[in-house]
Amino acid sequence: MPDIEQVKAIVRGPMLPVITSFNDDLSLDLDTIRDNVRYLVDGGLVTGKGVMLATGAGGDFPMLSSEERKQVAQAVVEAAGGKATVFVGVQHTNPGVCRDLAEHAQEIGADGIQVSPTYYYEPSDADTIAFYQMLNDAVSIPIMIYNTPWLVGYDLSFEMLDELAGMEQVLALKWACDSVHRYLRAIELFAGRLAIVDNLGLTVMAHMMGATGYITHLANIWPEHEVAIWEQMDAGDYVGAQAEFQRVNWRWLDFRGRMARSTGGEANVVKAAYDLIGRRGGPVRPPTRDMSPENRVELKALLQGIGVPGVLD
Repeated sequence: MPDIEQVKAIVRGPMLPVITSFNDDLSLDLDTIRDNVRYLVDGGLVTGKGVMLATGAGGDFPMLSSEERKQVAQAVVEAAGGKATVFVGVQHTNPGVCRDLAEHAQEIGADGIQVSPTYYYEPSDADTIAFYQMLNDAVSIPIMIYNTPWLVGYDLSFEMLDELAGMEQVLALKWACDSVHRYLRAIELFAGRLAIVDNLGLTVMAHMMGATGYITHLANIWPEHEVAIWEQMDAGDYVGAQAEFQRVNWRWLDFRGRMARSTGGEANVVKAAYDLIGRRGGPVRPPTRDMSPENRVELKALLQGIGVPGVLD
């Protein structure tokens, strides 16, 4: 059974949702998924300096069947080859499906699972405790709580976090909420008990307070940059890290946010960026829509402006 220090050692650095690649007929393109994972490992996203999330929202999990999710997770774990930490997203509306996906993640050798409370029907506190207890009893790999109230409709209180953190396998928290004060207070209260991954964009402050990672989609196309920011923070250069985060990541996040409001989904910008650096991005599945040619031109200028290497002419 892993302890918290072991988990903090592997849930560390930039955490990126690995995109789920599709063929032109929108079937799974597992070869490209494996190739992209190897590209990330070669770019420095290895255990202790990064975490890969298979079948997260950025990996289009809502558009995948359970069998497809299993295939993608296995492809990511196999391609990582034990060099990188891999967590598998197992959230679903159905607790039984979550358990099945969690057990599969353990079987294929994933390092842990990420899971939010069930959604669509908003759960109660008692529902949520029972849900995480069920998963805690089903697997022996670390469980990362995913607090995503803007999608789930349920926001974990400090009392609930305290209850869940008492379970043996609940050892990590992907954290965001609607109040900066509450966000930082949770890190203060729980950084000793959980490996906390920043999901609010307050990366530098979170690191200063003991968070062990942060969410970044940019790492898919520029892993070296995101690893370098993490190493800068680890070295205590918070002023420099914040300046670089503002120069690069904020511009990227602004663009991604605008595209999400007009095209749906999370992976289309990353896939278009892959195309622009000469890698295969490929199509998206509905209801996500491909970016327009005009938006691709804008994205190309953004990537060149922030210094992403290898952007095609």
